[in-house]
Amino acid sequence: MDKNHLKIEINNIHHNKRRLSSISFDIPSSTYLYERDRVSQKNSSINIQSHLSPSINLEENNETQSPYPGLSEKVFYCLKQTTSPRYQCLQLIASPWFERISMLVILLNCITLGMYQPCEHHSDAQDSKKCDTARCLWLRAADYFIFAYFTIEMCIKMTAMGIFGKGAYLADTWNRLDCFIVVSGYVL
Repeated sequence: MDKNHLKIEINNIHHNKRRLSSISFDIPSSTYLYERDRVSQKNSSINIQSHLSPSINLEENNETQSPYPGLSEKVFYCLKQTTSPRYQCLQLIASPWFERISMLVILLNCITLGMYQPCEHHSDAQDSKKCDTARCLWLRAADYFIFAYFTIEMCIKMTAMGIFGKGAYLADTWNRLDCFIVVSGYVL
C-alpha cells in the first residue's frame, strides 16, 4: 500500500439480489473528512491516515471478525457466533441484567435456605420427611425454581461460551463451581 494514498476496496456487494463488481478508489493522504459536531454545531476535520491504528489492515474482509472476539469461533462443532441460538445466548450473557437476575436468584436461594427448618413440626423421624405445611410446600417450590434457573443459566452459558477451551464455560473457576452444584443436584 502506498503511504501517500489510502486505498479502499469494496468487494462483492449484494444488493436486491444483484451482485455488483468490485469498486476501488484512492484517497490522497492530504484528504480530510469534515464532520459536524452535534453538540457544539461546529465543523471539524480529521486526517484519515493519522487516525488509523497501525495494526489495521484495510484489505481484510470485515466478515472474518466475529462479534465476540474473546470467545471461540465455533462451539459444539457447528454453532458459529452468528448462528441464531448461539448469538442470542451471547447477547443474553453480555447483558448486565443477566448477572443482576442471577444475583437476585442467589439472594432468594440464601433466604429460602435460611427459612428452612427440617424438624419444625414433627417429632417422629419418618414424619420429618413429609412436606405438608404451606411453608414447607412454598420452600420446596422455590427450591425447584432456583434449581431450574441455575440449570438453564448453565446451559445458556455453555451454548454461548462453549464447554472446554480458552474462554469457555469451564475455564472460569466460578462456572466450574456452578456446574458442580447443578450436576450434584441432579445426582442427589
